[in-house]
Amino acid sequence: MAKKKIKIITDSVCDVPPDLLEKWQIDVVPCYVNYGGESYADDGQELDRTKFYQAVSSMKDFPSTAAPPPAVAEDIISRAIEGYDYLISINVAESLSGTYNNVRIAANNVAPDRITVIDSETVSMGIGWQAIVAAEVAAETGDVEVVKKAVEGTKNKHRLYAIIYTMEFLRRSGRVSSVVAGIGSILQIKPIVTVQEKGNVEAVHRVRTFSKARRKLKELLDAEGTLDRLAIIHTQNEEGARDFREEHRAVMPENTIITEVGPTLGTHIGLNSLGFVSIRK
Repeated sequence: MAKKKIKIITDSVCDVPPDLLEKWQIDVVPCYVNYGGESYADDGQELDRTKFYQAVSSMKDFPSTAAPPPAVAEDIISRAIEGYDYLISINVAESLSGTYNNVRIAANNVAPDRITVIDSETVSMGIGWQAIVAAEVAAETGDVEVVKKAVEGTKNKHRLYAIIYTMEFLRRSGRVSSVVAGIGSILQIKPIVTVQEKGNVEAVHRVRTFSKARRKLKELLDAEGTLDRLAIIHTQNEEGARDFREEHRAVMPENTIITEVGPTLGTHIGLNSLGFVSIRK
């Protein structure tokens, strides 16, 4: 059977570093961040990430996020599939965003027989690792079914844990009410959250200081055993992410990456958060 030329796309909740997007020619459908009466595409250009994060804490009206309209997704998919036999889109958990459904609508309008849209059931590099593995396997095999199986395997072997530095953003966004309800009004608590099956976000630990939360994060990392891949994720806390990698490099894969959470997700989890997304061997 002839190898197919397979294109991988994802959305801007994936947090894949630009160099890896470029290396694997992964296209990104932008989600949108709304504030100040305007709507900005989270595409790294229209929305200045650093300026947004510097301003977000003092915004009177809290920003909101929105899925890409089907027309925007359709335009990107139409251009992305040119020159390819097949396209696979891997998107933020359906339970957390309308992105998956809007991309599915767009795919059906473009070439439903040549496109598969996958619910990653997660966020950040949980999506990102699925997209990268898909691109690697697509380049190696050119087999759509093999790629889909590889994505499913990565989904099942991934784990995401993150320290939420302040509960204020989760409380104001209202997006993950289960975490807020479980902790109540004690905003100084630093919860460690995880994303479980079907994109369910749960607080697995509640810690009073960030330093204790970091130690708990290391325990969770150790519990994952031997890892194939690891991403340290953060929101405007690169120094903390680098320190965490240096302190615990002995248990991390050589190719461990550090990546910043983009504004689409960062709007909900807030600044100075720190976590990891691992893929077990």
